[in-house]
Amino acid sequence: MDRQFDNSKVAIIIAVYNDRDNIERAIRSAAAQSVPEGITLDVVVVDDCSTDDSFDVARAVAAEVPGVRVFQCEQNGGPSRARNEALRQTDAGWFMPLDSDDAVAPDRLEKLLSVAQSEQADLVADNLFVTRASHPFDIVRPLWADKPTGLVPLSAEYFVNHCFDMPAERSELGYLKPLISRQTIKNSDTPYRPQLKFSEDYELYTRVLLDGAKAVLTDGFGYYFIQRENSSSRSQGGDEHRKIVEIDRAFLKRPDLSVAERRAIKGHLNHAKAEWAKWTLIEAARARNPRKFVSGLFISTAGVMFLWQTLVQKIVSSDRPAQPGDRVDP
Repeated sequence: MDRQFDNSKVAIIIAVYNDRDNIERAIRSAAAQSVPEGITLDVVVVDDCSTDDSFDVARAVAAEVPGVRVFQCEQNGGPSRARNEALRQTDAGWFMPLDSDDAVAPDRLEKLLSVAQSEQADLVADNLFVTRASHPFDIVRPLWADKPTGLVPLSAEYFVNHCFDMPAERSELGYLKPLISRQTIKNSDTPYRPQLKFSEDYELYTRVLLDGAKAVLTDGFGYYFIQRENSSSRSQGGDEHRKIVEIDRAFLKRPDLSVAERRAIKGHLNHAKAEWAKWTLIEAARARNPRKFVSGLFISTAGVMFLWQTLVQKIVSSDRPAQPGDRVDP
């Protein structure tokens, strides 16, 4: 039986794992959102069995701040499972993900809701503000620096084409954190694929768009995408990219794809295969695992190209004189 959702309620869902230094900032920024009259805000935090005291920090903040509820998973399962658990705990008709190491401006949600109403949109995203951990509210650049000004319709084709081979590193639209109507999602209690710990947002947004959701992308409203070296999006590996390949292959089996959508997904698939090959080779070299190394060469021709480029770079580096700033290994 399908659940009934309250379209006058918005949930901000926060999954946290071993992020005790940042979770309070995320929670307080979520709880400080201004909302239009008649709209209720529900902030749901789910700790994914942290080994630090993130759960205790989150509970302490929730005890001070109204409208914040904190839960803990029974066992560690990754961000997708934690977000799904957060959604099981709320009947909000709209939700917005917020990463535990990020923050949002106080009026961001109100602006997103305004666009959703005026455009009759199921999904509204804004161009994120990329910042650094040392100065989290000083904007370095927009996520998509070349975004056309104003509202941009987000079709599945347009979105997927802007999720790979973007000019700047970490500027893919898969990083967006939109406001989403739960009415437009099949299996709305478990919208995120539980097996994914990387690119779970790409999979969800692509699926929702292919299913016919109306979506728009606006200029930045104040999501601070705070970069730090040990963030989960940087701790990737070959197996995570293999899962993305499987995702794209599943999308390509859909009989309702347009020619343009199929072309875009194939492009993303080829990119994911190249990343799978590259990371497999890196992991095999680190582990001194010849069998895994050979397997990486057969994933994609890009794996062979990556190996060749790496070898050339090493040869060039070994032939040139040492330069100031070069790393010197003991």
